[in-house]
Amino acid sequence: MMIAGSCTKLILLLTAVVAILQIIHLVLLNHLDSIKLQNKILVGVKESSVSPEIEVRSLYSQLEATLKNKHILDSTGVFRIANVERITKRAFFSIPTPDVTLVTQCSFDHIFKLVPLSKRWQGAISVAVYAEEKDVYEALWKIAHLQSCFQVFKENVTFSIVSPVPAKSTTPSSLPTSVEDNICSFFREEHVQNYAFTQRYPNNLLRNVARRASSTEFVIVIDIDMMPSESLRQDFLLFATQKGLFKKNHIYDKTAFVVPAFEAKDNIEPPLHKAQLISLVETGEIRPFYSQICSKCQALTNYEVWLNEPIGAELAPLYDVIWKDPWEPFYIARNNAPLYDERFKQYGFNRISQVCELHVAGYTFSVLNNAFLIHRGFKTSDSFHEDKDKDQNNNRHLFRQFKAELKFKYIDSSRRCY
Repeated sequence: MMIAGSCTKLILLLTAVVAILQIIHLVLLNHLDSIKLQNKILVGVKESSVSPEIEVRSLYSQLEATLKNKHILDSTGVFRIANVERITKRAFFSIPTPDVTLVTQCSFDHIFKLVPLSKRWQGAISVAVYAEEKDVYEALWKIAHLQSCFQVFKENVTFSIVSPVPAKSTTPSSLPTSVEDNICSFFREEHVQNYAFTQRYPNNLLRNVARRASSTEFVIVIDIDMMPSESLRQDFLLFATQKGLFKKNHIYDKTAFVVPAFEAKDNIEPPLHKAQLISLVETGEIRPFYSQICSKCQALTNYEVWLNEPIGAELAPLYDVIWKDPWEPFYIARNNAPLYDERFKQYGFNRISQVCELHVAGYTFSVLNNAFLIHRGFKTSDSFHEDKDKDQNNNRHLFRQFKAELKFKYIDSSRRCY
């Protein structure tokens, strides 16, 4: 009996060892896949026997079918929303993955800005693209080109389309009879006037659509014309892993990790790391975000202290800030943070309303030491659309109503938006 029992224990032990080895094998395979994916990030056109023209047209057809057959409506019934992501490995995960997604939004004619952004971020990106009814098919055409030209867009980028509900059946724009030999030259910078639409631009709806389409535990929501410091994603993942942020009920569950924002002259290449940034600040080629337009909107970030702090060996929180109106920082937080209020459209109070809610909901704002964002181009008073002041006044009244509503939404909170 003792021998039989020993044999049983030995068999169970060997079975456990085999199971563990299988798990290790799967982890190593997954790690190998990740390495292969990283090696493909900067590759342009994927090696394929399929001609560029056939591939682009095939991708376009898939995107068009998704938009027609799998869209939903927003809460007002004014906009239709379609997630046009191609099936990737991430689609098989039902729980958030331990990573951080860069969430952004843009109109279809700003989509070219995703190319340098994807190369800098080198990770998951979720973007909501807005197009009015007459432009929807051109937007799909551009997305098809991106997916054909850049491997990263097939592997890492989730696209969602938001457009007004068609008043009647819409006939697709006629596709070109041929595709350029160098289809990747399709993306080039062009000057586009912001908010030049018949509908009021639904920026907060777009942010929510892109956030909901992400599948990671953490997100950073930025504007399409911003660029993160070179290793922001990798540094944050290291910090999050070391501090156990991917575990449940962590002390940092209600922390917004603030990433200081700056703006650079048009001809300046966004710096890679903090030392380069400091050098460009000293020459006046880079300055704190919104310096001319609304310096008080970013003042609590405390740029002077942040710039004078020695560069840390690793990414870490530097100091906490108690939120006060009208601070509107950019930050990394869990994807279960309060969403954006979709009533805010066009210009004014769309981001600050959400940050204000974080404060009332009990969030801590902790400024990171080495991370930063760069807005491409100085923000000046003449860089906005002509109805900017009208938009801001409309949203100011809405913001007052929004703050009053928060008192009832968070009835047990002693915090207020002031």
